[in-house]
Amino acid sequence: MPSLNSSLQRLSSIISRLSSEKIPSAEGSLITDFKEKKQAYLLSQYSSSLQSLLSFPGRALLEQNPQNSDSIAKIESLLAELRRERSLEKSKEILGKIAAVQKSLAYPKKEKALSFSINNLPAEISDEMKADLSELEACFNAASYRASIILCARLLETALHRKYYESTNNDLLEKAPGIGLGNLIAKLKDRNIALDPAISQQIHLINQVRIYSVHKKKQPFIPTKEQAHAIILYTIDIIRKLFS
Repeated sequence: MPSLNSSLQRLSSIISRLSSEKIPSAEGSLITDFKEKKQAYLLSQYSSSLQSLLSFPGRALLEQNPQNSDSIAKIESLLAELRRERSLEKSKEILGKIAAVQKSLAYPKKEKALSFSINNLPAEISDEMKADLSELEACFNAASYRASIILCARLLETALHRKYYESTNNDLLEKAPGIGLGNLIAKLKDRNIALDPAISQQIHLINQVRIYSVHKKKQPFIPTKEQAHAIILYTIDIIRKLFS
């Protein structure tokens, strides 16, 4: 999606090219009946770029900051003036005024994409876990928070299956591949495989959130960014403790 600044620059550039081509303009209207393809192309680009700028790209984001209200009002007024203008020279003057007002706008800071990693993973599951972590990063940074929670459950299942195998030399993935997190934790306890009580509680929480995210409910669970982030941190903490 174009920004206000990029739309300004694009339209200004096209007007400069139109002027250099000496395409005539009249007080009442731009002359649009040109035989030369280059001129027709430039006029087409002018029209689309003008419409893009008149839509005031990025306005909704700028309105989140009350300090921008006066500047937004000034830009709206100048855009209305630009909409009525038919002279290329005067249009470029208006663009200059908009550019000057734009400098006073306070843009929100772009959030840095988050990344997740876990060190000291068993070699047997390291590649699989890293692939899931990479997918988890992509989902979270794309605001796919339910998908993020589902991946957290998958990471936990992989880690707990490995922990069970290391402790018992039995591979539940072969004997009970669809055992699920809750039953997997019960199996670990049955074999007296010690789990920190806090880990058990965290796993239970993540499992419940995963269930509400996956299965259809009367009121679907839609996690917030903060909830998803907390669950990811819980998940990573659990896995680190399992293999520390």
